[in-house]
Amino acid sequence: MKTIITGLLLLTSLATFSQTQKEKQQERQKNKVEIFSSKEKDNLQVFVAEEVGKMKLSEDLQDDYYMIIGYHTNKMSRLDDKDAQLTEKEVISRFKQMIKDLETDVKEILTKDQFTIHQESFSKIVTSVYNRNGWAK
Repeated sequence: MKTIITGLLLLTSLATFSQTQKEKQQERQKNKVEIFSSKEKDNLQVFVAEEVGKMKLSEDLQDDYYMIIGYHTNKMSRLDDKDAQLTEKEVISRFKQMIKDLETDVKEILTKDQFTIHQESFSKIVTSVYNRNGWAK
């Protein structure tokens, strides 16, 4: 009997936790502001894949590179969420810092030539973000 009660309490706790997490995720998604449309994101992914191809990375290094890029770009994409309550100046400042952080991380794993390709290609993406937001570079 104790086992059944403990099991039910555990299931209830997990269900409550799961619901709370789901609500938080929905709230976060509601506050998200999309900079690029789905089609533009698809085009960006193709562009990045082509640029990464130019780097001639090993499979493991490519995985590491994509992980770093994904981590930093996800953080960048959340900067102007409605609930972030940042001024445009603060968003731009944090965005610039995040770019520096990204460059520091990828520089550790890339050769000089690969890093140059990264900088050139990512610079185009950054310019696109600036243009979409009407920011002066």
